[in-house]
Amino acid sequence: MLIELRIRDYAVIHDLRAEFGPGLVALTGETGAGKSIIVGALSLLLGERASSDTVRVGAARARIEAVFDVRQLPDVRRRAEELGVDDPDGLLILRREVAREGRSRAWVNGSPSTAGQVGELGRALVDLHGQHEHQALTGRDAQREILDAFAGAGSVVGEVEDAWRARAALRDEREERAVRLREIEGRRDFLEFQLEELAGAAVEEGEDERLRAELDRLEHLDDLLQGSHGLSELLYAGEDSLSDRLRAARDELAKLARMDAELGGHGTLLDEAYHRL
Repeated sequence: MLIELRIRDYAVIHDLRAEFGPGLVALTGETGAGKSIIVGALSLLLGERASSDTVRVGAARARIEAVFDVRQLPDVRRRAEELGVDDPDGLLILRREVAREGRSRAWVNGSPSTAGQVGELGRALVDLHGQHEHQALTGRDAQREILDAFAGAGSVVGEVEDAWRARAALRDEREERAVRLREIEGRRDFLEFQLEELAGAAVEEGEDERLRAELDRLEHLDDLLQGSHGLSELLYAGEDSLSDRLRAARDELAKLARMDAELGGHGTLLDEAYHRL
């Protein structure tokens, strides 16, 4: 039960504190008196999207706080306990602030919380009904809840939900395994194709080393051509080429060999070198 509502710097409200007793409480007033603003502030506390436009002009932040008596609401107290909220007096105090910059903060019984958690607890405590609220009865969820309540099936609703989730999990797992199986089959087909390609290529032992050597040679083809040309210039081109020098040395050694027979063997080496060039 809502026992107190405090609103500060929200819309046109500077500071408001309203206490509610048991039974029916009605807020009355002429159009424009601010009734809808109070409902809007309560909606913000129940998780409505925060906006800096709700902060009163000239104020730094808007603050909405509500005090609820939850002593007769065990489900709410249990959920609060799951969220780590302590309520030794059976009171639940929800508070939310919206800064001028749009930043929002929330508390439950003085402990920092999230707007989602505050909204979850608040919606379990407050139902807001507008003039078109009856349209919610056309929704599937609402109709299902009404049908379950009429059939007295409330005790098995949780079991049905658990069974449905288990079935959905099994379905997802089956689909995931089917996807993995298709991937494995595709991989198998690809590997079989590669094996057939390798078999058709008739690859010989050591062929990869030869191909790498050939690739290395082709990658350095320009350097090899330039080096070969330079070497040819040294060996054969010009009057001072290496072949000319060998021929001259051979002829000179032949003259010396006629005077010293022991030098004839060296002439043979020069002849071989010359002819190899």
